[in-house]
Amino acid sequence: MKKRVKIVLCAVLALLLIAGGVTWSFLPHPLNYKIGSIEAVGSGLEVTGQTEDCVTVKKTGDGAYKVLMFTDMHLDGKNSTSSTTVSRMVESIQKEKPDLVLLCGDNVTSGLNRVRCRQLGKIFEKLGVYWAGTLGNHEGDNSFSISRGEMMDEFCSFEHCLMKKGKADVTGDCNYALHLLDRDGAHVETFFFLDTFDEMNEAQLLQYGYAADDSVYDGTKEDQVEWYQEKLAETKSRYGACRSIMMLHIPLPQFQTAVDAGEPFLYGDKREGICCSGFDSGLFDAIKAGGSTQAVFCGHDHVNNFGVTYDGVLLSYIEMSGYGSYSMITRGAPEEEWLQGYTALELHADGSFDQQQVRYVES
Repeated sequence: MKKRVKIVLCAVLALLLIAGGVTWSFLPHPLNYKIGSIEAVGSGLEVTGQTEDCVTVKKTGDGAYKVLMFTDMHLDGKNSTSSTTVSRMVESIQKEKPDLVLLCGDNVTSGLNRVRCRQLGKIFEKLGVYWAGTLGNHEGDNSFSISRGEMMDEFCSFEHCLMKKGKADVTGDCNYALHLLDRDGAHVETFFFLDTFDEMNEAQLLQYGYAADDSVYDGTKEDQVEWYQEKLAETKSRYGACRSIMMLHIPLPQFQTAVDAGEPFLYGDKREGICCSGFDSGLFDAIKAGGSTQAVFCGHDHVNNFGVTYDGVLLSYIEMSGYGSYSMITRGAPEEEWLQGYTALELHADGSFDQQQVRYVES
């Protein structure tokens, strides 16, 4: 009898542990970070105009634009890595005092993430810094995640967020332009942000010659390329000759082409395969034909951080910013080889820029 009771008790305990684990997995998991304690940095920008697919800002003071770019933070809220990632980002912004912060996707991931999206927006409101960026392949891919469109709605509800969902007749939830002007209203730089989605669906796979059950990363669509061309023409008509930068989460196929061609790296290293889009939408050809976009920045591949010039265009990874997903840390690399950090740009009046790959100092 006692043996049977012990078996029942053990079974009940096991069920409670399983139930607790499942419940924990599906809780909202807010970020464990004291947002109220954040000291403001403030902003030197003023929003001067906006439409459904464009925002224009100008500096209120003199000097070059300082832009910080973060990528692949993977804020899932389930462990201490999320709070570490947020802490490092906030500390960097407070130290650098940028005019603008850009996020290159896989920002808020995992399920039940509406609260974390709002927390991220509140962090920038407390900092008083304008921010923008794009979405990655892991935003909205969890069955219990809010949709990508809902995520954009949450972000765009904050005063300092400059993101736009873009035109309804263009594929994606995050296609827009951001014009940066100096204090006198002269054009300095335009950032183009394009949605690169998640993985190709079965119809796309068959269209591009893959097997129906292959797993291949998606990329920009033809109507997005057309939108870019139209928006660039509109920008040139408004400001004359101009320079621009593009931000995508998933790399263009030309990242792989440049490596295969043996183009020398300007900085950084290739430590994993290039997980680029599985097809060429013609975006790089449009970039070349437009003669404006001088650089394409991406994230996605956590341990690649190189930059290479291909056919006159800089193709560059942003330094990975998150501690929560695979990285040199999870690969067991010594601390001096960890890559967590960000990429800093200084944009000059003529549209040229200086770039620095900045790594966090581990403590």
